Amino acid sequence: MYTKTITPETTSVTIELPADFVGKNIKVTAVVERRKKPRRVQSLEEIRERYSKFRKADLSQFKFDRDEANDFD
Repeated sequence: MYTKTITPETTSVTIELPADFVGKNIKVTAVVERRKKPRRVQSLEEIRERYSKFRKADLSQFKFDRDEANDFD
């Protein structure tokens, strides 16, 4: 298998293949690669702005009783 990434400057492209491809049937496929760079957070303020849209729940009075949660009687 032979892979080469190119950036064409015109609609006509000429490629050079390895010598062992001569005389064999080959298949050429053109695919546009979409590279998405990971979005980096600019600041803590951006994080606050993004997550401020979600409802907040006050869990300060929340108590969890493991024995009560596991009591299936």
